[in-house]
Amino acid sequence: MNADRFRLSLASAGIAVMTAIAAPALAQSDLPAGVSALLDDAAAEGTVSLFVSSDARTAEDEARLEEAIANDLGIDIDIRLVGGAPDPVYVQQLVQQHNAGVGVPVDLIVTVPTLLGVLNEAGAIAATDWAALDANPEEVAEQVHGLFVAEFARPIFYNTNLLKPDEVPTSIEELLSEKWAGRIVTAALPDVFSPWAIGLGQEKTLEMVETLLVDLRAGIAPAPAAIRTLVESGEYPIGFGIRISGDQIANNSPVAYAPIKAPLVPRFAGVLEQSSNKNAAALVAWWLSQTENGQTLSAEVLEWPRHTTPGTDLYELSQLTDGVYSAPAEWWMTKGVEAGNAVARLLQDI
Repeated sequence: MNADRFRLSLASAGIAVMTAIAAPALAQSDLPAGVSALLDDAAAEGTVSLFVSSDARTAEDEARLEEAIANDLGIDIDIRLVGGAPDPVYVQQLVQQHNAGVGVPVDLIVTVPTLLGVLNEAGAIAATDWAALDANPEEVAEQVHGLFVAEFARPIFYNTNLLKPDEVPTSIEELLSEKWAGRIVTAALPDVFSPWAIGLGQEKTLEMVETLLVDLRAGIAPAPAAIRTLVESGEYPIGFGIRISGDQIANNSPVAYAPIKAPLVPRFAGVLEQSSNKNAAALVAWWLSQTENGQTLSAEVLEWPRHTTPGTDLYELSQLTDGVYSAPAEWWMTKGVEAGNAVARLLQDI
């Protein structure tokens, strides 16, 4: 798929497909026994506060999730989408609150496995039995009591007003050539670069970071989200390290992914140990993760897609680049941590 067709498919087809086509409501009799056993207690709790990172969500977003859950599960749950600091900062706040015995502001968090590991090590994540809910065993991270929900990517994208498709680099080697000196913007954060170790290995990832920041003098955005604005505005022709946003797709902004295979980072759900709504939180996590409607609205409302879900930008990215780099939760808890620490040390030295 070429870049022009990719932009067209996202802007005119992908979002429309996801909005127009919804899976049939679940039949109550088809629910796993463990899920059915949660329904009464979850309905009695009646509320789930879900952390949505630094993203802004609306009452309309909450209402769409509430309506879908009521249709699928037959119970009413008040969904509260809680925004805050970036995930690493917010997780540290949750750890401090847990250690102080202070009530936590959310019942459910969906984040990367390493940060879920930080919470779990502090005793802040409940030992939810996802197997009892008949969750796909390949989507359960038992070591952190997490359940796979979605993914995000660390791709390369470009301004289509500034570059023609045949001018865009098609490999990391091409991207790191002198031609692009001063023309790339990224964010100097370890988690922007460390996922690339899945495909490149740790040493080549470190070489890539040093080349980008030192030899090519890449611009540094204050946060990953700012990369989008700097590329869309034309200040830089190429951005490194963040997905194209849903708003950019909907507005047909002049941005498209470069055909360079990129790494995916999984998001796992964890129920907070101090939550007073554990049953409802586990039920919402299961619904987002294990049902077709949950996965669709996770992508459409929360912008938490899977690359295997047609109509999402990550699906289109995987088709454009003949696949993506991915790794299981165990990799993130071991080699992923090592890569992140190595990148952090390098960034301090640069």
